[in-house]
Amino acid sequence: MKNIPFILLLAILLSSCVEENLNNIAENQFVIEAFLYAGEPIDDIRIKTTYDLSSEEDVSVPINNAIVTLIKNGERYNLISSGDDGFYNYPGNDVTVETYDIFQLEVSYNGISAMAETIVPTPTIGLSISEDSLFVPILPITAGMDSIVNTIRNFLTNSVINATWDNPNEDLYFMVVESLSDTLDPIFPTQVIDVLARFRFVSEPTDGTSISFIAGTLESFGTYSVKVYHINQEYADLYENREQDSRDLNEPPSNITNALGVFSAFNSQEVFFEVARE
Repeated sequence: MKNIPFILLLAILLSSCVEENLNNIAENQFVIEAFLYAGEPIDDIRIKTTYDLSSEEDVSVPINNAIVTLIKNGERYNLISSGDDGFYNYPGNDVTVETYDIFQLEVSYNGISAMAETIVPTPTIGLSISEDSLFVPILPITAGMDSIVNTIRNFLTNSVINATWDNPNEDLYFMVVESLSDTLDPIFPTQVIDVLARFRFVSEPTDGTSISFIAGTLESFGTYSVKVYHINQEYADLYENREQDSRDLNEPPSNITNALGVFSAFNSQEVFFEVARE
């Protein structure tokens, strides 16, 4: 699951209707947050309840017992619950997500049958990064704290990596930087690591042609993946609708019939870089 941080806008835009329409929402109404990624497992389908617009935070409840079906070329594929967070996945390997594939999604829960359709966009093209390797200097431990601080500061300043790609139509893209190592090899000996998890950085969407990140803030040596995802139109419409004037609220765009939410697809290009000792 990508767990894209801007998924929070879905909680704001999709889990509630505008205040004057709240009374029109059935108690068994639900929200679908469903995303397909070309060439990747099908595991980012989430179902949850709606919540009141007056709530200051997402208080929706995961729905783990819905009937979720993905359809491609008339073939039906039953998804299963991934746990207790409302996510569903397809456990088989007989269905792929590829450019221009058309998928339908059916969700049945508590007497409501919801449907949606999406098409997989073209992949990102022309992706490149300014550096394919980053060398971490040896800290001058015996030279004193000022020297150590200066070494780290200079390293961070010179560790910016810029990813660029082609975007002639000014479409939306987002970037994911992720460690490919299963174990951590901390860059600095004094660094305190709170969780034994691989590093992930996810950008906000942009209609530009580049995104930069400070590679020196990474936690561990090793190989990193940089993926830039081309965003499908359904999500682009939703994202561009995220900032509404509170005096003129409209129900956000949704391509779901009989439920709230969005069903969308992404396609990417991937490059790699290495963080190593100097």
